[in-house]
Amino acid sequence: MAEVIGFVIIWILVITLAEIGFHKIQAHSMYYTISNQGHIALNAFNFLSSWLLPIFILIVLLLIYVIIRFRAPDNSPKPSPVQTMRNKWYILLWVGASFALNIMFWLHPTAVDLETMFANWNQEQKQHPLIVNVTARQWEWIFSYPQYGVKQAVNAQGQDELELPVHRPVKFFLRSEDPFHRYDVYADVIHSFWIPAFGIKEDVIPGETRTEFLIPDHVANYKTNPLVRVQCAEVCGPGHPYMEAPLSIVKAKHFNQWIARQKSLQAHGA
Repeated sequence: MAEVIGFVIIWILVITLAEIGFHKIQAHSMYYTISNQGHIALNAFNFLSSWLLPIFILIVLLLIYVIIRFRAPDNSPKPSPVQTMRNKWYILLWVGASFALNIMFWLHPTAVDLETMFANWNQEQKQHPLIVNVTARQWEWIFSYPQYGVKQAVNAQGQDELELPVHRPVKFFLRSEDPFHRYDVYADVIHSFWIPAFGIKEDVIPGETRTEFLIPDHVANYKTNPLVRVQCAEVCGPGHPYMEAPLSIVKAKHFNQWIARQKSLQAHGA
């Protein structure tokens, strides 16, 4: 019993130091998030980490403790004075705690955060969100704005780019390229629409149309932070590492000016 108490004391001390270090890292922002959905994901990560860190330390510390405490100083075998085949209380405690933790993680943050996301989506749907059609093809992201008549958003050099107004709900329609609109599963390959700063990643599958809702809440762009970009996160061929596009989050008036430039470029066949 004295060994158990000593081990628990060591475990508590290590957990305390680890949690202090983890929260200090959190204070300096482990991840850069600029959307409402990204904040939900980050809070879920922090919650799970705070609970799983003590469990991870327990297992590692237990392995180290057993290796040191029960080491054999030489190769001569020495039978243990006490041998126990099983301990029902230990089994009940371990299985019961594991079951309780899994149920808790399923309820929170999984079920709770999903309900929050669905509630946000329903509310954003009523606010006339900005519609952005996203087409993925080897190896390019194509962005169109049907509400403004912009068929393909590009910069002055003709490169695809995505620009969004801050604090306005956005609804992405994600499709893999299907030029004849036949929902042909062989039209292109599977891609993955990933914006690190938004905390979202959605597979883009041939023959399917998928959606993503979110609200950007900070002005930012790819030049100030490389996490503000669209990146393919599904290996889709030799051009996969370069399948990315810059993203800019701007104020409403700047977005309207950008739309005007896009219409001008489109009118001149850019």
